[in-house]
Amino acid sequence: MKRKKVFLGGVLVAAFISMGTAEAFATNYGPGGNNLNVQFDYDTQVNNPAYDTGWNGGTGPGNTGSNPLGDRDKREENIFSGGPNSEAAKKYLEEEENAFYIHSTYRGGTWQKQENGAWKLFKTDGQPVSSEWAYVDGKTYLIDMYGIMQTGFQKVNGSWYYFNSTGAMETGWLLKEGKYYFLNSDGSMAYGWVNSSGKWYYLDNSTGVMLTNTYTPDGRYVSAEGELVP
Repeated sequence: MKRKKVFLGGVLVAAFISMGTAEAFATNYGPGGNNLNVQFDYDTQVNNPAYDTGWNGGTGPGNTGSNPLGDRDKREENIFSGGPNSEAAKKYLEEEENAFYIHSTYRGGTWQKQENGAWKLFKTDGQPVSSEWAYVDGKTYLIDMYGIMQTGFQKVNGSWYYFNSTGAMETGWLLKEGKYYFLNSDGSMAYGWVNSSGKWYYLDNSTGVMLTNTYTPDGRYVSAEGELVP
């Protein structure tokens, strides 16, 4: 198989020529990139709650701190409060069995769509990326042990993340099936009190879902929009 470089509309495309037929892959555009009119913004996102600096380490309004992980320790305490045989504990252990543990990141690569519709990312030496984070064109992806790009909610290294339909990791507020979640700037799901754009919200310690129209575990009330009522 021969490989050559061609230009389409000023964009470099890698073309593979085999037995008189050509298959063109737009470098790095990958899932969701069905055309070449793509722009990438590498600047810090504006008005994205994930970049706010009001995190308080889960201690709630009126206190200060720097831990963006919220009440993660309290979450595990709540899960096992009913004992190791409780439904919450069993669900947690089942989630752990299906969790990813990844400690390296591959930067760059070329996306290729497989016959079954799955996406794989290939290194410059032609080998597929596997069991790694992938950082491509300013976005973060999760690649499993078989080299398949993941989507949806995924548990990695003990934290939950969400990857959209094109595989890119989400940050900030996330609305899924009528429920709001908050994803930290590193993509991990937040729990407990968080401060977004100067307003306080409470994310359930077990599910990460934003509470509304109710009292929080520390006795404060949040509105229908999830905001702390003074």
